Amino acid sequence: MSRINISQASKKFNVSRNTLYKYIKSGKLTKDENGLVDTIDLVRLFGSHVNTQSQLTVDDSKPEHEITQHQHREQLLQKQVEQLQLQVSSLEKQLQYVQANEAWLKQQLDQKLIEHKNNDKKGLLGRIFG
Repeated sequence: MSRINISQASKKFNVSRNTLYKYIKSGKLTKDENGLVDTIDLVRLFGSHVNTQSQLTVDDSKPEHEITQHQHREQLLQKQVEQLQLQVSSLEKQLQYVQANEAWLKQQLDQKLIEHKNNDKKGLLGRIFG
């Protein structure tokens, strides 16, 4: 990580110093106690620099084991997502079954209530002779 001062950053990235100070004030860009800003942050905000004489070097050399650990973790997380999606699907099917069963039971209950009310309206002879 290389650090440069505000004037150098302004020249290399073709951005005014005022703009850089606004970014620092808003928190999009940080400077250290020496007043230097990180070139990685500048590249992130403004893209590659204009001045081609001094190339900025961004440290992308993560150790190989970190990369493989991240890939392994990503694979594990993908498997977990797939398992959770299967569980959600299963639970949705169960919910549909329970809702259908509830509707059927309500229908049966309504039917029994109607039959019961019809039996109450019959007179004595109607109950005896059916």
